[in-house]
Amino acid sequence: MTIPGYISQLKNSGKATGSFYFKQFRVEDGQSTMKVGTDAVLLGAAAEVADAEEILEVGTGSGVISLILAQRSDARIDAIEIDEDSVKQAEFNVMNSPWNDRITIIHSSLQDFTYQSGRRYDLIISNPPFFSRSLKSDQCKRNISRHNDSLSFRELIQCSSLLMTEKASLWVILPVKESEEFIDTTVKYGLFIHICMRIIPKTGKAYHRVIMKFKKTRAGTIEEKNLTIRNADISYSKEYMEVTGEFYLDF
Repeated sequence: MTIPGYISQLKNSGKATGSFYFKQFRVEDGQSTMKVGTDAVLLGAAAEVADAEEILEVGTGSGVISLILAQRSDARIDAIEIDEDSVKQAEFNVMNSPWNDRITIIHSSLQDFTYQSGRRYDLIISNPPFFSRSLKSDQCKRNISRHNDSLSFRELIQCSSLLMTEKASLWVILPVKESEEFIDTTVKYGLFIHICMRIIPKTGKAYHRVIMKFKKTRAGTIEEKNLTIRNADISYSKEYMEVTGEFYLDF
């Protein structure tokens, strides 16, 4: 899906690398396992950060979600990533941002980080790997970011629960089928859904992604809502522009 306000470039190395220009920062993602995309921007823009002081992003990739959250809050942010090249890319992006004093990139798996860190967070966020038990491509690095063999839903949920304060929230974005599996798993580890935002790619289409918020307490009423990205004429919807307007150059 085309992302507004972005400029993609090919560098002399022959590898496709992207330079993505937002209103207040820039992201390079050429060496990251996961490229900048609509899912990450929507998750970063939709997560509730008003009361967040300590944030953890799991699987930061290029660092785009952490940069969006830094723009939206005054929180201190830890961003962990297992892939070494992605760590270097995220460090470069953070260092060249206005918020390099508040974001720390950490080279670690979530499993190791959970048992080595003494920190607790009041917001944990992740655009997690979601392909499970499916055929893998020949691109090992991309497999790490797309398949959940190295970080299962159970591990993400269990580790997040250990790292969360009692009032903390966990935010994720997943495809429809995987979101149902994720919800079923959270209940087993004492996390309960509070917000379910269904993302519709275009008017008239079925929703294809779900943004979810979980907490350690049960919700009196689960807040359910829809967000449509494009109108029938392929123009961006008003609601999409309202959610992401702080970031995209064209909005």
